[in-house]
Amino acid sequence: MPLEFGLWRVDDKPVKVATRPMPLESRLEALIEADPEILGNPLLLIGRQVPTSHGKVVDLLAMDADGSLHVLELKRDRTPAR
Repeated sequence: MPLEFGLWRVDDKPVKVATRPMPLESRLEALIEADPEILGNPLLLIGRQVPTSHGKVVDLLAMDADGSLHVLELKRDRTPAR
């Protein structure tokens, strides 16, 4: 079942904000790296494009105030089908 969401700006009256696809995943990474607060939770970014011992790369690695690690794998469109 598809999930649909919308973003509205409310000044005098609600106006739906047009959405656009993100042209590059790296651009999304850069936006989050510049201002991690856009994720909604205070996180300290500790790495970008972090290699793992499995030969893969984590897009962003962050830590919260409790010391818990957060692995952020970004997808600019859809996640791939399995």
